[in-house]
Amino acid sequence: MGKRTILVTGGTGVVGAWAVRALDEAGFAPVIFTRGLTVAGERILGSLAQSLRRVRGDVESPMDLVRAICASKPYAIAHLASAKPWEMEPGSPADADPGLAFRRNVTGTGNVLEAARSLGVHRVVFMSSKAAYGPFPAPGSRDAEGGVPEDYPARPQDLYGLSKLSAEALCGYYRTVLGLDVVCLRGATAYGPFKRGAGLSPPGLIGAALEGAALRATYAESAYRVVVDEYVYNADIGRAVALAVAAPRTTRLLFNIGTGVGLTTEALVEAMGRVKGLAVPVVSVVPDDDPSVDGGHLVPNQAGVLDVSAAREELGFVTGYDVEAGLAHALTILRGQ
Repeated sequence: MGKRTILVTGGTGVVGAWAVRALDEAGFAPVIFTRGLTVAGERILGSLAQSLRRVRGDVESPMDLVRAICASKPYAIAHLASAKPWEMEPGSPADADPGLAFRRNVTGTGNVLEAARSLGVHRVVFMSSKAAYGPFPAPGSRDAEGGVPEDYPARPQDLYGLSKLSAEALCGYYRTVLGLDVVCLRGATAYGPFKRGAGLSPPGLIGAALEGAALRATYAESAYRVVVDEYVYNADIGRAVALAVAAPRTTRLLFNIGTGVGLTTEALVEAMGRVKGLAVPVVSVVPDDDPSVDGGHLVPNQAGVLDVSAAREELGFVTGYDVEAGLAHALTILRGQ
């Protein structure tokens, strides 16, 4: 029996490329479904990039998906193609496209699900985000620091979170009503080589540091020393996707994917300082009531720690990288080592 083929949408992205690598290492034959090549994806894939099969297409086109499935006959689809927050959210880029949130994240996911159902694909694994939860409780509450469970009330307040939650709802319908085997993964705050966006927020500090730029930022004291968030390396997310593809049918639709460990931004910056060769950000801290800075916007409103016990128990997922190890590994990718 040959290797099972897995069609990977978004397989040249900064997370999708890691999923392709993990699927290959797990003994599958990944086929990349993509709108085009990306430099980041090629760098992450490394030597594997030359041997992989690619199918050009867009998840917004049902016929592109049908052609790709008929040509590759996949056992499963790992669906990671997604519009990004900085492309859609008004106030982020100058030319935001709010409609992209639903054309690509919702309609695109619906196209993947229907093509999979119609053509007999065994399973779909959808990469969602903790943005689907919306804001978490204030720091110090049980859920914020003890692990937000998958059944925590979802009340997203931005387009990215709304579109991910809507796509999850479609996944749930296809699973419970139409009988398609679907698994959704909600990732914690992700980081890794070539990840863009996030400004002066903690993920932005990480991205700039990896690219060799030591950003300067001013934080309100609570945003820096009190609020906790959870950071998961993109390579670990890719491995979670491979595990979800390979697992027996799960008892649930949703799984949190992360480390289960919370860090304040202060602890994050300190960890960055222990990684050799990393450009460490320079942070000034002011009192919470200092009118010179609105520190709240520097910490994502989804800051918090996820309960990852279900993924550990059903998928066998545990992270392979803490923040220091992940940052060090990301540097080797960026430097081509």
